[in-house]
Amino acid sequence: SFCLQRHPLLVPLQPRVPAAMLPPAVAGGMGAPGAAAAVVVHRPGSRQFSSTSSGLAWLRAGAVPAVPLCVLLASGNRSARASSSRPGLFSFAGTAGVAAGAAGLRRVPKRAQIARRVVNEAGFDVGVRMSPEEAERMGLKPFGDGGADDMASPRPKFYTHGPCAVPATRKHIIKCYNYKDTAPNDPARFQLRDEILKNVREHGFVVLEGLMDPEAVRPLEADAKQYLGQTQEGFVPQPLRAGREQLQLPFAIPWASDWLVRHDLILDVVAGYVRNDLAGGRTQDEQQWCLVEWLNTGAHLDFFLKPEMGPKPGRLLDAPPTGCSDVGVSQETGPWLGRVMVTKTPPRVPNQKFHRDINFPGPTAQLTIQVPLTPFVANNGPLGYVPGSHRMVTPGYEVVCNPPLGSVVLYDSFCEHHGIENHTARERYAMYWEFETRGIFGGYYDGHFGEEAVRHTHAFRAHVDPLLRDKVQLVA
Repeated sequence: SFCLQRHPLLVPLQPRVPAAMLPPAVAGGMGAPGAAAAVVVHRPGSRQFSSTSSGLAWLRAGAVPAVPLCVLLASGNRSARASSSRPGLFSFAGTAGVAAGAAGLRRVPKRAQIARRVVNEAGFDVGVRMSPEEAERMGLKPFGDGGADDMASPRPKFYTHGPCAVPATRKHIIKCYNYKDTAPNDPARFQLRDEILKNVREHGFVVLEGLMDPEAVRPLEADAKQYLGQTQEGFVPQPLRAGREQLQLPFAIPWASDWLVRHDLILDVVAGYVRNDLAGGRTQDEQQWCLVEWLNTGAHLDFFLKPEMGPKPGRLLDAPPTGCSDVGVSQETGPWLGRVMVTKTPPRVPNQKFHRDINFPGPTAQLTIQVPLTPFVANNGPLGYVPGSHRMVTPGYEVVCNPPLGSVVLYDSFCEHHGIENHTARERYAMYWEFETRGIFGGYYDGHFGEEAVRHTHAFRAHVDPLLRDKVQLVA
């Protein structure tokens, strides 16, 4: 089965604006040349539109008698997990569903207005679940259009390593070759942790070059290929944007090795970075208006440390609804382990569209760990990131992280990124796991990767969380 869902980050400018009053730039159809077709859904009684476009979804004047005027802040308004693992939303709201394209708005065929669309108790669309055969029969693709990038004028790419590397990317690389030679209480370890935290807070991502032994990582590519190449009873692989595929990993060696999922430096950074507990106990609307305040006050990351931005007691915190993370316990704040996955990027697949892995509750709520299993080069599917985009900064270029084997990439899931095309004849594999606060909406649910995957997810958490929580207590 595969899941389709998408949630743009919207900032309402006015409660309701008659369509005839929309400015010409908005009323003129699609925005930038080459912009992808979109699905725009007006939710009656709400202050927002939902859109599957990867950029601004312009509304044609007169399409609806009155519309809420909103600005979509994220050019890749998400939802999949990176290399985009997040489930992608296909959201159609009854007869209110309309599809926008270069020719303007058109009514969505009734067969596509899926009756199984579900909104959870927190107000998030949890999407639909169907077999690939059913989706093909209905003409549906993950993320609406498959999630491939069709930008006519892509951002300039700056590469971190290899023959295409440029000096401007050196600030995104921290060399960690000597970490393994330091003692647990060596001041050098704390200095390295602080340097990494400063870097990821500023840029949204960082490359930890040489953190792991490349000879220990090298055999994992063959293990990943064998694992994804066979049917795993009780596990269900999920499609990602632009032809990628992802699957939960089993709680077994090598994937459960301490040098991977319980790495001291990674857990130290997670404990100091993932401190946004806004999602706990709050609805989508409540989180959205808190983000409006965050933007209006300068988009500083420490905004989320204010006491009033902590978890909200109640039913949504005690029992997070479908699609919202149920990690940890309601009485404690800070990060917990989410899921541990492997991603395959097949040969000859195109760029993914830019996206954020999560929109709510903003930055510092989830940190994703990427360990390349295939040696990354410029054009075999590494990830490109927009520096500072987790703080709503848009520099106009992307940094492609293609470090040598044994390196690790950390990135805030609110940072815009995408998978680069794989021009090679080889598959590219990478291991991912994320740390997150309770209640964030990622679209995952128990059984998302199959019923057997649930048991393995909880085994990973039981293995990692005790050590992580000890470090969280030290930070507190």
